[in-house]
Amino acid sequence: MRDATLRELISVSREILTAQGVEALTIRAVAREMGMTPPGVYRYFDSHRALLDAVIVAILDELTAFVAGRVGEVAETDTAGRLVAASRALRRWGVEHPREFHLSLVASPPEEDNQAVGRARGQVGRLFGEIFVEAWRDYGIASPAPWPREPRIEPLAERFVRMLKITMPSTAAAAAFTRCWMRLYAMVCLESLGLPRVIGDEEGDLFEAELTDLARALGLPEAALGAGR
Repeated sequence: MRDATLRELISVSREILTAQGVEALTIRAVAREMGMTPPGVYRYFDSHRALLDAVIVAILDELTAFVAGRVGEVAETDTAGRLVAASRALRRWGVEHPREFHLSLVASPPEEDNQAVGRARGQVGRLFGEIFVEAWRDYGIASPAPWPREPRIEPLAERFVRMLKITMPSTAAAAAFTRCWMRLYAMVCLESLGLPRVIGDEEGDLFEAELTDLARALGLPEAALGAGR
């Protein structure tokens, strides 16, 4: 019964977040929707931060499963297509769940993470890293370097992949992955905030331009750009 109540508390919290925004997600609001008293909610979460963290973990688990599901629709041998599909899945989920994306991957700084949130965030990046490694082995090694070597970036990239617990084939691969991830992630962040729509980008054209540019720089075949649509 306790587990069922925990799941319902998280579900109700997410409904409040989606409908009204994170500012409305308070212990009192959750208690009201659940037909409980605030002290009753505190029996399950000892603070408002603990409730938010539980919601973030649930959101990130769903995001990871969604991306993995879309990638699973592409043949394992099509490593380039799987990378493109993962990228589009991240954007699609972020655009369809802007408040959840913003709370879980934009608004809460990493230094505030508890261990569960840190693991949940890491699993998203790790999924992309593992898919990237397969595509790099098939295409990246033989392709021209996506960017000129920049020694300043290499230690940052190595630190990033260590944080995600990914083993990259080389420093060049780590640097390429880090820069690709940052560019695509930044585009999804902007879309989750609605900024591209201000200039009329309703269909993710700016994201697609970035994705196409990165795919070509990595030496991925043009056919891969059809994956995950």
